[in-house]
Amino acid sequence: MTDDRRLRGVILAAGFGKRMASLTRHVPKPLLPVANLPAIERILLALHDTGIRETLVVTGYRAEAVEAFCGDGSRWGMSIRYARQTEVTGTASATRLARDFVGDFPFVLTYGDILLEPHEYKNVVRLFFDSDSVAASALNRLEDVSIGSAVFLEGLRITRMIEKPPPGTVATHLNNAGVYVFRPDIFESIDRTPKSARGEYELTEAVQTLLADGATVTGNVIDGVQYDIGTPEAFLTTNEQWIDRDSQHAAMPEPLTDNFASANVIVHAPVAIDPSAQIERCRLGPGVCIGPGVRIGHGAVLEHTVVLSGADIGDGVSLSYAIIGFDTSVPNRFSAEGTSTLVTVLSGDDFGDPR
Repeated sequence: MTDDRRLRGVILAAGFGKRMASLTRHVPKPLLPVANLPAIERILLALHDTGIRETLVVTGYRAEAVEAFCGDGSRWGMSIRYARQTEVTGTASATRLARDFVGDFPFVLTYGDILLEPHEYKNVVRLFFDSDSVAASALNRLEDVSIGSAVFLEGLRITRMIEKPPPGTVATHLNNAGVYVFRPDIFESIDRTPKSARGEYELTEAVQTLLADGATVTGNVIDGVQYDIGTPEAFLTTNEQWIDRDSQHAAMPEPLTDNFASANVIVHAPVAIDPSAQIERCRLGPGVCIGPGVRIGHGAVLEHTVVLSGADIGDGVSLSYAIIGFDTSVPNRFSAEGTSTLVTVLSGDDFGDPR
């Protein structure tokens, strides 16, 4: 995207994912799929599309799995290196591990559990260079910024950033969307950043230090969606939103925009089905994502549900607002009905199989 090929990438992928219930017990959060493609792969594709050819992945929880999946990066046309965060003490601490890798070059930093539309990475990079910023951040709008990072913006310039302010205490609906572009100046700010009230070294506090020093920090409000996989509810919503924009059925190469029926399955779009899945006569959708190697039994009814790879859904099963974990076998005629605000998460433990 940019002629400056020195721009590097950093992905923070060390966290445990403690809010993800059983989903991350054996699989690190960055490897959870978004429409059947691991989240970190979608991020790497977006970084490559932005012109980045060298990326550092900061790993921690189940680091070996992330490193084995990403490898040397050659399949995405880039070079990937790794740094391990042995003690998870905040996003600023994780970012500090990129210091030697970055050297004197500017870099895009993104969280491993947040995705943006591919063009949004390009937009924030363009803003960074056009404004000669020390830092730039992609921003999105939230009704309640107390769950994120409150950002105050004047024109294109960020004037203040507050990590998880108490509800009702700030007059802004702008939030840090999880993608930054930095010059190496950020590392000196991180060195001067104390622990927050939450007991962590926050990257937002380091950005606030830049602002206090008079640095130019800019913000670009995204025009699309921030895709988040930090909670079961967010993970399900993200999968639904992604397949709504790019839904495909194994037998139909074009995106499904209408309902579809065959001798074996009735589909209410949007639905994504991996070609290796075995689907018997059943009803799927809307908002259903079926992963690799999944079997869906006769008479099953699934809506607003993600079924992760290797799962087996028995005959007559009924699921709504649910996530079925990797290699989980759901018995015949089982029924579970969650809601958009309280998603049902099922794993082998729930059926006497601790895999």
